[in-house]
Amino acid sequence: MASALPPAIQNLVDHFCTLPGIGPKTAEKLVFFLLQRPHKDIADFGRALASMTEQISLCAECGNVADGDQCAICANPRRSKETIAVVADPLDLLALENTRSFRGVYHVLGHNINPLEGITPNDIRIKELEQRIQRKSETVKEIILALDANNEGETTALYLARLLKKYPVQVTRIGKGLPMGSDMEYADAVTLSNALEGRRIV
Repeated sequence: MASALPPAIQNLVDHFCTLPGIGPKTAEKLVFFLLQRPHKDIADFGRALASMTEQISLCAECGNVADGDQCAICANPRRSKETIAVVADPLDLLALENTRSFRGVYHVLGHNINPLEGITPNDIRIKELEQRIQRKSETVKEIILALDANNEGETTALYLARLLKKYPVQVTRIGKGLPMGSDMEYADAVTLSNALEGRRIV
């Protein structure tokens, strides 16, 4: 059935639908919201989208998004180069940064290992991590595996833990346990097990 919308609007709706979590109804709302904005706002929005592909690249050191050869974190001389937190993607990096408790640097894999989607260790930035450790063997003291607590994250963490044993670095994993405000009686066995394994001296 032909769309009731003009082709230009339908085309924009279709593009919004390609974004994660955006269905046809939400896409239509977004497009009609934009139609009510001043032309200058829409033009600025379009330029911002266009410039993103022209100005943003991946940091040559860690794989984070950057507007130059290095991201702001790698270029910051106050960040400790002794500790590298390995994350799956830049959103995970942002989540750790928002805690304001990590002062090391990062390594962004680009994805977790996921055999069901055909993503193997060769498809993510594991080789780059090894090269980084070898290149800075006298500096890097600890690798923190800050990966998701799901099947893909666990698979990736186990693979890396085995792989990195040959290097003179300490490999750790972020603790996983009870979130703040939760009751132990409602927690599942895996969560409680992880909470015990991730315990620390207080």
